[in-house]
Amino acid sequence: MKILCEVQVVNRTTQANRTPRPVKSTLAIGYKQSARDSNGNTKKELEMVLFSGQNKTGSRYKVRDNIHAVHTKFVLDGKATIGFLQPAENLLIKCDPIQLKGFLQTLRLGIDGKEAINLRLNIAAATAIPHKSQPQVRMVISKRSEYPVKGFPRTLKSLTINNSQLVKLSFEVCSLRNLTKLDVSGNKITKIPPELGRLSLTSLHLGSNCLGETNDWCWLRGTKLSQSLGELDLSSNGLTHFPPPLVKFENLVSLNLNHNLLSRLPFSIRRLQGLRKLHVCSNKLESLPAAIEDLHIELLDVWGNDFKAFNAEAAQQLTQQTAGTNSPQPLWLMAARAVANYKLPLPAGSLPAVLIELICEAPKCLCGQLCYALAKENLLQRVVQPKFTNIKNLTYSREHQIYADVVICGPSCTATTQLKALFSLMFP
Repeated sequence: MKILCEVQVVNRTTQANRTPRPVKSTLAIGYKQSARDSNGNTKKELEMVLFSGQNKTGSRYKVRDNIHAVHTKFVLDGKATIGFLQPAENLLIKCDPIQLKGFLQTLRLGIDGKEAINLRLNIAAATAIPHKSQPQVRMVISKRSEYPVKGFPRTLKSLTINNSQLVKLSFEVCSLRNLTKLDVSGNKITKIPPELGRLSLTSLHLGSNCLGETNDWCWLRGTKLSQSLGELDLSSNGLTHFPPPLVKFENLVSLNLNHNLLSRLPFSIRRLQGLRKLHVCSNKLESLPAAIEDLHIELLDVWGNDFKAFNAEAAQQLTQQTAGTNSPQPLWLMAARAVANYKLPLPAGSLPAVLIELICEAPKCLCGQLCYALAKENLLQRVVQPKFTNIKNLTYSREHQIYADVVICGPSCTATTQLKALFSLMFP
């Protein structure tokens, strides 16, 4: 077995680096056939060879009974150390995590004296991997006939499969651990496997598919994906509802929901504090949530929606409300409001997950308080006009004014407070 990697050689006796820095190398492992003895038998000797640009003939290391230590604590980061007794040297290896893990497993099988297909290499004739054989990190497939018969290289970092009539995303694609950019737009995909949520993607393009047919968003609950994704394209998928788990993608910078069938955006969208570009043109939006003002969006595209006129009836309903009797509030709700008001940090594990979701996603009343378990009459549609203070680039049809929906927390919020907040939004 041979792998491409970067290796730094350190002498344990002198603590000197034989190579001043990690250099591109080829690391090979296999059996060396010895001469036949008097009985005609040959003895196999397990060896490891390190090739580099400075040492093209290779440095050979005996493996059996010659391993000082193997450190694999950071193997998932693509790092490992193999130490030999003779010579007293450590090989500090940096490599693709999957290839490195396979190489270490092969080493273990060789040390245990077990047969493995990766050990069939004749180490005596082994040579360095040529530069042109560098691992493939990018692949573009523009038609079905280009689909790889032998599978995808495990080293891929960017994969594009456009207009190939795909109806599902294979598990093989979801197991490409090095993948950071995936573009499968222009297909007929109706469902994404949950395994995709285990990838640390930074860019994901799913435009012009059929995800709205199933509305299955389990894959969005993957922890790695929710923490890494910065760009998401769900345009032209026939979506009728905003995907609920998407509000937890706090590192999301760009979101494209163009050409769908959305009629509402959730108040919980305020959790997307990293969002800078929001595209929702050519949908069926009638209004925007007041929570849009809590974001730091620089570009907002809402062209081609069905924005309705000012809701005078709802505004009149608000002005006619009178202060009611304040009912006792649950302690957990009071605690959540206190955490939100004082902007206290929310370290993982410090609070129940449901309470964190309430603090981050629950809508806020005109008075600024968190609301919970809203009744239908607490939602007032199209009663304020957003200021769009943080938005540098706003695209919309000037034929229709944009109005926002607000929530009120009922009797616990006095009518005077509601009116003051309402008029401050209507007449800034």
